Amino acid sequence: MSHVDQSVTNEAVIPVVSSTVFDASPSSRLAMGVLAVDGVAVPGLEDEYLAHFRLRKRVYVDQTGQLAEKDLLPDGTDRDADDSRSVTFCVLENHPNGTRVVGVSRLIVRGQARPGDSLHGTPLPVEDFCPDAFDDGPLAWNAVEVSRVIARHKVAVVQESIQWYLFALMLAYVTNHGLGRAFAIIEPWFERHLKSIITIERIGDVRFIEHYLDYNVPIEIDVEASTATVTGRTSGLVERLLAAGRRLVFVGRVPSTATSVA
Repeated sequence: MSHVDQSVTNEAVIPVVSSTVFDASPSSRLAMGVLAVDGVAVPGLEDEYLAHFRLRKRVYVDQTGQLAEKDLLPDGTDRDADDSRSVTFCVLENHPNGTRVVGVSRLIVRGQARPGDSLHGTPLPVEDFCPDAFDDGPLAWNAVEVSRVIARHKVAVVQESIQWYLFALMLAYVTNHGLGRAFAIIEPWFERHLKSIITIERIGDVRFIEHYLDYNVPIEIDVEASTATVTGRTSGLVERLLAAGRRLVFVGRVPSTATSVA
């Protein structure tokens, strides 16, 4: 069973990188956008992409125990095959210590079969782990799975905002790129939390999934209804993200004192 190690604080899991991201907007507190596509970092965000794997490892192995050490690669990351058919997103913080990676998520795109490619066009993890939820047959090529959603911050209200921003990023991307139905495999407690953020429907029973070392439940996300909710909650951020494409979007202002950021 997974467990939360209370001795591993949020501050301890957040990676810090030397970055020029905020050179374009030095007074902004947060920057967000696409970090990588199909396992290749957006040019100029290579260090941030490597750091996002450190955040994933520190959260899923060290803090929550949702992955085991044996699941890590020799380089110490939890990188898996699905990273090479995913769009990875990030929320970065402008901090006195450097640029902090405080939020990450990915959309696994089912994709279309490609010659010589054994991954694209194959079932999403939710299809493999919860086949009973898909008795009507395989999903379309443009189906996606929300995965590796992490928001971490010492300040609870900031952490909540980061989570909203991650869903705004993913929903905007789905809309911009003509992607289709969206799914996820989540813990029952997170299902209850997500209902306060987006519109979801449980599509199968709770079951123990060995890979995640915990009980999980498959859900489908109502993209249209969720986009409307997030748009209203984030004051038009979704529209800004739609217009930005792969450019980073900056929000908020750096607090006037360093102690209020730390």
